[in-house]
Amino acid sequence: MKLTLGYFYPRELNLYGDTGNVEILISRAKARGAEVAVEEITSVTKLSSDAMRRIDLVFMGGGPDSGQQQMYRDLLEDKAPHLREHIEGGKVGLFICGAYQLMGHYYRSADGSELKGLSILDLYTQHFGHAQKRCVGNIVCALPEDLLTSPAFANCNLTGSHIVGFENHGGRTFLGKGTLPFAKVRRGFGNNGQDKTEGAHYKNTIGTYLHGPLLAKNPHIADYLIARALGVEKLTNLDDTIINNAHAALVKRFG
Repeated sequence: MKLTLGYFYPRELNLYGDTGNVEILISRAKARGAEVAVEEITSVTKLSSDAMRRIDLVFMGGGPDSGQQQMYRDLLEDKAPHLREHIEGGKVGLFICGAYQLMGHYYRSADGSELKGLSILDLYTQHFGHAQKRCVGNIVCALPEDLLTSPAFANCNLTGSHIVGFENHGGRTFLGKGTLPFAKVRRGFGNNGQDKTEGAHYKNTIGTYLHGPLLAKNPHIADYLIARALGVEKLTNLDDTIINNAHAALVKRFG
């Protein structure tokens, strides 16, 4: 087995240790005997359709406004068609915070200016001004029944029915009517602090506000992404006793 990760903008989008998600994917895939390659995709990378087809799993992290501005023009003008082809083709992706926002239609800042998104996911994000409290803190969410009962996820899930993490964002994201949330908030803000949705799940792509990094605290999500990227129905079990106990303790404490 070989797993090729496409890590987009690793220097600009690595807030709150989001690169740890890549480290977790590498570690857990190698523990199953897979050969792993990481392709760093930057603003100087000449990405082609053939090169993109070799990537099994795309990862983009969160970043400050300055980091997003540095890579934004390249993302919009050069990389967007390749990401759209990857996601619409059912290949695997994980997009955190700022990257998640950019997958939607637009980000409207506090001053009313808009940053155009890729419109791959049916959602938009708006910042309502600095007088409004940021969405910050520990977060616990329940995974939806359709994901929990799907064979692709159930075969990889030895952790439970929740995800835990940390969020810190000023923008509020609102999903389109046909867009499924990644999870339902039990503690925290999630997408917007109003409708109890967190993230978005489209085909084999997940967008989420959970930092932490997400996959260190939620091995069932990591394994689900790895299995889908490798095209296998089940992975060899790993000894996640310590991780799962810590996960359960966080669900109990904050859920």
